[in-house]
This record gives sequence, C-alpha cells and structure tokens, in this order.
Amino acid sequence: MHINEIKELLQANEASALKKYGQNFLIDEHVLQTISASLKGTNTSVIEIGPGLGSLTRYLVKDYKEVLAYEIDPKMVSIIRNTIPNVKIIEGDFLKQDINKDISYYFTSQPCLISNLPYYITTPIIIKILEETPSINEFTLMMQKEVASRILAKPDSKEYGSLSVLLQVYFEITKLIDVKPSSFYPAPEVSSTVLVFRRRSEPLYHIYNHNSFKQIVQIMFTQRRKTLYNNLKNRFDKDKIDQVLNSLQINPTVRSEDLSVEQIVNICNLLS
Repeated sequence: MHINEIKELLQANEASALKKYGQNFLIDEHVLQTISASLKGTNTSVIEIGPGLGSLTRYLVKDYKEVLAYEIDPKMVSIIRNTIPNVKIIEGDFLKQDINKDISYYFTSQPCLISNLPYYITTPIIIKILEETPSINEFTLMMQKEVASRILAKPDSKEYGSLSVLLQVYFEITKLIDVKPSSFYPAPEVSSTVLVFRRRSEPLYHIYNHNSFKQIVQIMFTQRRKTLYNNLKNRFDKDKIDQVLNSLQINPTVRSEDLSVEQIVNICNLLS
C-alpha cells in the first residue's frame, strides 16, 4: 500500500494511527513480500498479530490457505473485514487470548505465525508463544532493532541477557532483514529487524526443570552490574551457591553476561 492509499483509507473510515497501539503501517513492498514468504515453504496456515490496515495481510492471503488475524483496534477490524476477503479476524488483545483453543477452532492444520509486532509488547508476545503455544513451531516477527540485538546477543556483550539465554535455548533464530524507518507510515523513530524463530525439537541443552530454569535465569540478570553471586544470594542459600559454582569451576565474582548459555543452564540445573 502506498502512503496516499493509507491516508485515503484512514480518512474514509475516520481512523488514524494510534500511538497507544504502536501503529506504524508498513509500506515497503519488498519487505512485505519477504516477510510473507519467509515460512510458506513448510506451512499452509498462518496467524498474524496486529494487522492494522492489512498491508501484510494482503500478502499472507496469497501465500497461505488459512489466515487468522488478531486486532485490538475495532476500526482496523472493520477495515480489514470490508477490504480483505478470506481472513478470519478476532477483535481483541492477543496476550489475553486462548491461542490453542483458537487454533483448534479455526485451522485444519497447525499454523505458523508472522507479524509486524507492536514494539511495546514484543517480549510478552514471544514469551506467550514460548510458554503457551507449543504447537507454533515457526514464527517470523518484525521488532525494534535493539530488541532483536538482545535476542541474538552472545556472551561478553552489553546486549546479552536473560532474553538472549531463554530464547536461544528453545529456538533456532536467524535474522531475515533490517528495515528502515522510511519503510513505514508514519515513520517510527527507531530501525527495525525481522527475525525468524524455529522451535528446537529439544532444548539446546538438557534442562531438569523448565519453570525453575526460566526463573533462575531472570534472577541471574536482575542487576547487571552485580556479580553472579550477589544476584543469586537473595534467592539461594550461600552454601548452596558455593557448592554449585565450585562444582562447575565458576568464579562467584563473574557477571552473568560473561557466562555462556551452557554454563548458565548448568547453574540453573544444579540450583533447581
């Protein structure tokens, strides 16, 4: 969709791009086509979150047999229903939906997920997919470039943190494309990146207790300037921490961002 088309569509429906929903409409046709085609080789059904005016949706209905969209803005819901055929749309907040129930009701095959995400809820959406929808094995998400850097980060970098560890353990993650602010209307103040996630058949390393693992990883990165020991001592007994770190030959004065994913998993396994 060109800018003039977007303006005319918004005006005709007395709608506007709402900051509270993080609405920035993607207008770069090459980016739209690249995102839509990213997973179609292995999937025939797809979920979209926050379609807005449907710029991406128009490509999805060409590339996939079944399309289900979640949209929180009632005006955008109305526009899509009136302009794009063959789309099932649910009006509401994706984070509050029972996605597994919706998948069973609306799809004949397991869907992937593709979305230009509202940036302010990127992390909660990814965590929801990780924890609540194990049937979604592949998803492509556009997000703020800074968040993508955190997800892809390696040890000994300022971006490396709990999100890096959690997602790298459960997903194979690759960068698809970077996207400039000029590819949107209205243009955001930040650059964007599109990542492709594929759920591992087994976690990268064996995990004894998944719930404990997620909790302990969060604790380890609670305050980045503190040492590993100081972050852990508010939750675990000193003798227990000493025993675990000694057995793994890890210096208690090290910071969590200096540890590999495997080292962090080993610490979590022994502490849990």
